[in-house]
Amino acid sequence: MFSVLLVFLLAAWGVSPAIGAHHESASGVLDGKTFVIQEGEKGKEAKGSDTLVFKDGKFRSVGCEKYGFGDGPYTATVQGDTVTFVADTTSEKKGKMHWEGTVQGDRIQVNYVWVDRTHWYKPNPKPLEKWGKGELKKGE
Repeated sequence: MFSVLLVFLLAAWGVSPAIGAHHESASGVLDGKTFVIQEGEKGKEAKGSDTLVFKDGKFRSVGCEKYGFGDGPYTATVQGDTVTFVADTTSEKKGKMHWEGTVQGDRIQVNYVWVDRTHWYKPNPKPLEKWGKGELKKGE
Protein backbone atom coordinates (compact mmCIF):
# COMPACT_ATOMS: atom_id res chain seq x y z
CA MET A 1 0.00 0.00 0.00
CA PHE A 2 2.83 2.38 0.89
CA SER A 3 4.56 1.89 -2.48
CA VAL A 4 1.30 2.64 -4.35
CA LEU A 5 0.91 5.83 -2.31
CA LEU A 6 4.53 6.79 -2.97
CA VAL A 7 4.15 6.29 -6.73
CA PHE A 8 0.95 8.36 -6.67
CA LEU A 9 2.63 11.20 -4.75
CA LEU A 10 5.68 11.19 -7.02
CA ALA A 11 3.45 11.30 -10.10
CA ALA A 12 1.49 14.20 -8.60
CA TRP A 13 4.76 16.10 -8.12
CA GLY A 14 5.87 15.29 -11.67
CA VAL A 15 8.68 12.98 -10.57
CA SER A 16 9.27 9.67 -12.33
CA PRO A 17 9.25 6.78 -9.87
CA ALA A 18 11.37 4.63 -12.21
CA ILE A 19 14.88 4.13 -10.93
CA GLY A 20 17.48 5.12 -13.50
CA ALA A 21 15.00 7.07 -15.62
CA HIS A 22 16.44 10.43 -14.62
CA HIS A 23 16.52 12.91 -17.50
CA GLU A 24 18.25 16.22 -17.06
CA SER A 25 18.30 19.12 -19.47
CA ALA A 26 21.89 20.28 -19.65
CA SER A 27 22.72 23.53 -21.39
CA GLY A 28 26.23 23.56 -22.85
CA VAL A 29 27.08 20.05 -21.61
CA LEU A 30 28.94 19.25 -24.86
CA ASP A 31 30.81 22.57 -25.03
CA GLY A 32 34.50 22.18 -25.79
CA LYS A 33 34.05 18.87 -27.61
CA THR A 34 34.95 18.28 -31.26
CA PHE A 35 34.04 15.06 -33.06
CA VAL A 36 35.35 13.66 -36.34
CA ILE A 37 32.68 11.66 -38.16
CA GLN A 38 32.19 9.57 -41.27
CA GLU A 39 28.92 10.51 -42.96
CA GLY A 40 26.64 9.40 -45.75
CA GLU A 41 23.12 9.44 -47.11
CA LYS A 42 20.49 7.48 -45.19
CA GLY A 43 20.61 3.81 -46.18
CA LYS A 44 23.98 4.14 -47.93
CA GLU A 45 27.62 3.72 -46.95
CA ALA A 46 29.76 6.59 -45.73
CA LYS A 47 30.99 8.85 -48.52
CA GLY A 48 32.76 11.58 -46.63
CA SER A 49 33.90 12.97 -43.34
CA ASP A 50 33.05 16.01 -41.27
CA THR A 51 34.04 17.70 -38.04
CA LEU A 52 31.32 18.63 -35.54
CA VAL A 53 32.12 21.34 -32.99
CA PHE A 54 30.26 22.21 -29.77
CA LYS A 55 31.24 25.60 -28.35
CA ASP A 56 29.52 28.26 -26.22
CA GLY A 57 26.13 26.53 -26.40
CA LYS A 58 26.32 26.28 -30.19
CA PHE A 59 26.80 23.47 -32.69
CA ARG A 60 28.69 23.73 -35.99
CA SER A 61 29.47 21.42 -38.89
CA VAL A 62 32.84 22.40 -40.37
CA GLY A 63 32.03 20.53 -43.59
CA CYS A 64 28.86 22.56 -44.11
CA GLU A 65 30.59 25.94 -43.79
CA LYS A 66 31.39 25.87 -47.53
CA TYR A 67 27.62 25.96 -48.17
CA GLY A 68 27.18 28.99 -45.94
CA PHE A 69 25.97 27.15 -42.85
CA GLY A 70 27.04 28.70 -39.58
CA ASP A 71 26.57 27.57 -36.03
CA GLY A 72 23.25 27.19 -34.27
CA PRO A 73 22.22 26.75 -30.65
CA TYR A 74 21.90 23.20 -29.41
CA THR A 75 19.86 21.69 -26.62
CA ALA A 76 20.96 18.60 -24.75
CA THR A 77 19.47 16.08 -22.37
CA VAL A 78 21.54 13.82 -20.13
CA GLN A 79 20.41 10.35 -19.12
CA GLY A 80 23.08 8.36 -17.32
CA ASP A 81 26.19 8.39 -19.52
CA THR A 82 24.29 9.36 -22.68
CA VAL A 83 23.80 12.90 -23.98
CA THR A 84 21.09 13.46 -26.58
CA PHE A 85 21.24 16.72 -28.53
CA VAL A 86 19.26 18.65 -31.13
CA ALA A 87 20.44 21.59 -33.25
CA ASP A 88 19.34 23.58 -36.28
CA THR A 89 21.70 25.40 -38.63
CA THR A 90 20.84 27.68 -41.54
CA SER A 91 22.38 29.05 -44.71
CA GLU A 92 20.96 32.06 -46.51
CA LYS A 93 21.60 30.38 -49.87
CA LYS A 94 21.33 26.65 -49.08
CA GLY A 95 18.46 26.29 -46.62
CA LYS A 96 18.22 24.57 -43.25
CA MET A 97 19.65 21.52 -41.52
CA HIS A 98 18.09 19.77 -38.54
CA TRP A 99 20.48 17.65 -36.45
CA GLU A 100 19.67 15.01 -33.82
CA GLY A 101 22.32 12.91 -32.15
CA THR A 102 23.63 11.03 -29.16
CA VAL A 103 27.00 11.13 -27.48
CA GLN A 104 28.10 8.26 -25.29
CA GLY A 105 31.60 8.54 -23.90
CA ASP A 106 33.91 9.49 -26.79
CA ARG A 107 31.49 8.33 -29.52
CA ILE A 108 28.83 10.24 -31.43
CA GLN A 109 25.98 9.17 -33.71
CA VAL A 110 23.97 11.75 -35.60
CA ASN A 111 21.10 11.91 -38.08
CA TYR A 112 20.37 15.09 -39.97
CA VAL A 113 18.03 16.39 -42.64
CA TRP A 114 19.03 19.08 -45.14
CA VAL A 115 16.21 21.00 -46.80
CA ASP A 116 17.58 23.25 -49.54
CA ARG A 117 16.14 26.70 -50.03
CA THR A 118 13.51 27.02 -52.72
CA HIS A 119 14.71 28.41 -56.04
CA TRP A 120 12.89 29.20 -59.28
CA TYR A 121 14.41 26.04 -60.74
CA LYS A 122 13.68 24.00 -57.60
CA PRO A 123 10.34 25.13 -56.12
CA ASN A 124 9.93 22.05 -53.86
CA PRO A 125 13.36 20.82 -52.78
CA LYS A 126 13.44 17.23 -51.56
CA PRO A 127 14.87 16.78 -48.04
CA LEU A 128 18.20 14.96 -47.99
CA GLU A 129 18.48 12.58 -45.02
CA LYS A 130 22.00 11.79 -43.82
CA TRP A 131 23.74 10.00 -40.97
CA GLY A 132 27.11 10.21 -39.31
CA LYS A 133 29.11 8.48 -36.63
CA GLY A 134 32.53 9.01 -35.19
CA GLU A 135 34.52 9.84 -32.13
CA LEU A 136 36.04 12.62 -30.12
CA LYS A 137 38.88 14.35 -31.93
CA LYS A 138 42.24 13.18 -30.60
CA GLY A 139 43.72 15.61 -28.10
CA GLU A 140 40.31 16.93 -27.01
